[in-house]
Amino acid sequence: MTSINATAKRCDAGLNEIVPRWASQIARLDAGSAAALRRGPLAGSGAAAFWKLMADHDPGLRHPETWAPAVQAIAILTGVGGSASDRRESAHDPQHPMGAALFDAGLSELRLASLLAARGDLRDELLLRTCRWLARDPQHHRFDLRTLARFAVYDADETGRRIARDYYRAEAAANAIRFQGQET
Repeated sequence: MTSINATAKRCDAGLNEIVPRWASQIARLDAGSAAALRRGPLAGSGAAAFWKLMADHDPGLRHPETWAPAVQAIAILTGVGGSASDRRESAHDPQHPMGAALFDAGLSELRLASLLAARGDLRDELLLRTCRWLARDPQHHRFDLRTLARFAVYDADETGRRIARDYYRAEAAANAIRFQGQET
């Protein structure tokens, strides 16, 4: 049990460093490579950009395919550049929690609950669908992608609780501001 916890902590520490680098590297990809990641890093034999990310920033897993949904979600959130000279902005913003971004974008409580309750392939599907929805509005597509990666890769309830906590804290803050405005 101790070795499992130690391995998880090493992977988590690596994730904190790797995910921001991935986000930055994905933002610099040419349009074709970025599109291949958005369609699915493992389609066919896999997108070359995915395997390059895995080689350049090895997350320390025996099965790098495990990271495919997280990489695809980051690519979706990074958006599309108009030409090769356009620089896309990294989708990683360590100061904006994922749950707050979901609230700010207007994700309903029902969709949040569905996303957090889902497991396995359904979780991946709902996460990617949510990221596509967020990517439609450039104002809400940037947040702490380390939380997204933990949620996609580890299937851990702790990360789901963090997302829910941050969502409802953002809602409470918005309600407090709305209430203050009504008092004056």
